[in-house]
Amino acid sequence: MSYSQKLATKFMTKLSTGSAIFMAIAISCSVPTMPMPAHADLFDGPVDRLPSVQRDSLRKGQTVVTGDRGKYVARVLVTASPDAVWRVLTDYGNLYKFIPNMSSSKILENRGDRKVIEQVDSRQVFLVPIVSRTKLAITETNRRQIDFRLIDGDLAKMEGYWKIEPVSTVPRRPPTQVLITYSINAQPNGSTPADAFYSIFKDALGDTLQAIKKEVKNRTK
Repeated sequence: MSYSQKLATKFMTKLSTGSAIFMAIAISCSVPTMPMPAHADLFDGPVDRLPSVQRDSLRKGQTVVTGDRGKYVARVLVTASPDAVWRVLTDYGNLYKFIPNMSSSKILENRGDRKVIEQVDSRQVFLVPIVSRTKLAITETNRRQIDFRLIDGDLAKMEGYWKIEPVSTVPRRPPTQVLITYSINAQPNGSTPADAFYSIFKDALGDTLQAIKKEVKNRTK
C-alpha cells in the first residue's frame, strides 16, 4: 500500500470514529431523558412493598393474614412509636391479660435478650374445653425483632418471629406508625386433627394482633 493510500485509510478511520461519536452525542441529545427514580425509596417502605390489596386493608386498620397449613404471616398497622409497641410485645408476664384465649403467661428464665417463657392457651371448640401449653425460647434483637421456638409443650412445632418496622405516612416526614409482622409455623401433634387445628389457629391470629393494637393504644393515651 502506497503512502497516499495509507494516509487516506487513516483519515477515513478517524472520520468514521468521529462520526460515530458525533452520532452518539446527537442521539443522546435527541432522545427524551427518562426521569431518574430519585424518590423511589420514599415509597419503598415496609407497607409500600406489599400487594395493593394488603396495603389498603392495613391502612384501613384491618389485620392481614396470609398463608396456610400452619405457616402464616399476620400484619397490622399501629399508630404509635416503635418503643411503645416493643414494650407491649415484650411484656411476657402480662400477655394473658389482653391476648384472647391466653390464660397464663410467665417468664421462666431471663438472661437479658434471651428468655424462656411459658404460655397456656384455653379455649372451647364445639363446647369442648381445650388447654394447650407451650414453652418457648425467646431471642430479642435490637428492639426490632423477637424470634421464638418451641422447646417443650403440646404442639409438634412452633417457631417464628415478631418484627416491628417504623412507617412514614408522608414522604420525608418522621414515622408515625409501626407495622407489626407476626410470622409463625405452628404444627399440631399427632393426636390433634390437623385441618381443625389450622383453621382455628389462623382465625385466632387476627384477634391476637387486634388485641395487641388495642393494648398499645391504651398504654399511649
